[in-house]
Amino acid sequence: MSRRVRMPPLAWRNLTESPVRLAASVAGTAFAVTLMFMEVGFRGALLDSMVSVVRALDGDLFLVSRSLYTLAIPQPFPSQRLEQARAFDGVTGSSRLYVETRRSWWRNPDDGLPRRIRVLAFPPEDRTLDVFGLRDDPRHGDLANRLKRPDTVVADELSKRDRYGDFRRVGSSELSGRRFEVIGTFSLGTDFQNDGTLVMSEENFLRLYPDRRAGPPGTGALIDVGVLRAQPGSDLNRLRDAVQAALPPDVLALTKRDFVAKEQGFWDKVAPIGTVFSIGVVMGFVVGMAICYQVLYSDLSDRLAEFATLKAMGYSNGWLFARVVEQAVYLALLGYAAGLVVSLFAFDVVHRTTGLPMNFRPVTAVLVLALTLLMCVLSACLAARRLLSADPAQLYQ
Repeated sequence: MSRRVRMPPLAWRNLTESPVRLAASVAGTAFAVTLMFMEVGFRGALLDSMVSVVRALDGDLFLVSRSLYTLAIPQPFPSQRLEQARAFDGVTGSSRLYVETRRSWWRNPDDGLPRRIRVLAFPPEDRTLDVFGLRDDPRHGDLANRLKRPDTVVADELSKRDRYGDFRRVGSSELSGRRFEVIGTFSLGTDFQNDGTLVMSEENFLRLYPDRRAGPPGTGALIDVGVLRAQPGSDLNRLRDAVQAALPPDVLALTKRDFVAKEQGFWDKVAPIGTVFSIGVVMGFVVGMAICYQVLYSDLSDRLAEFATLKAMGYSNGWLFARVVEQAVYLALLGYAAGLVVSLFAFDVVHRTTGLPMNFRPVTAVLVLALTLLMCVLSACLAARRLLSADPAQLYQ
């Protein structure tokens, strides 16, 4: 009975023969993998952070000005539109949200410098924002009643401390020239436009910005988002269409999915930031290809005599090509594993230092793995051209 001869793992042995070369090869590939992971992570952080407020809104339908491009640049509209929508069958509640990002300046008590900060406001009894620290907070008792007191705010504890101070220790400071007391904290996070957030009651907001108390005669206060709550089980798309058809054309009715898509679409497609991160992924791919090509080409050049022997023994070009590709796959997997570990650490560091939501998603891991394999395989195809086109006799010269 004949014994089956097992083919030696030539590609693996070629890759691992020199530990120093192996470490340098894996490090170069891991660098490209980490670069791609970080660019994809930053793009995801951009899109997630810019809709953190939208996702935290406790509502089913939302009214915004038709001229609104992004909530980072608010466009107020008359609150009368919200009252009109509130009268629809199927709508069980409503709330007003105010957003100020341009005229709100918080004085850092540590250095005395005022810095711009985002201010959100709503009637405290509505609990419009569903984030930790603004609902049933045992640390601060009945926060809603305390927010009704004049000149009080709740601060995002994830705000950048070097710009605003540590809100967990700050008792009070100036907001747009008026003294405010910090009575508690919540956890929301920063984004690419705002380094910090304050929440206050509607009355305190209108006292600070009296021009928002009234729009055109009979239209009510100027709000930035109208929040509507629907009966459980309602067809939100149908209710949205009905509200939109009944209201004047100066506002848009959106479901939460619509609102998130609108906000993310602006930053991903209209604003240049999303494009920049996409270009970064491409550049990481190109850099990785260059590194892998140099690694594989150098290894092939050092082993021309060995490959010449195999070719003279009758091994086909296809077999030799497969071994080079196999070596590239091994390199891709090792580099990916190393880059994954470094990226997970870097994601955590960026989140803790900036407050950005650097969420690691399985789809990101699969995408970068696919790019890494493609990167290394393409490099192998380029590096193997010299080997496959040469004559065995020429390889010994």
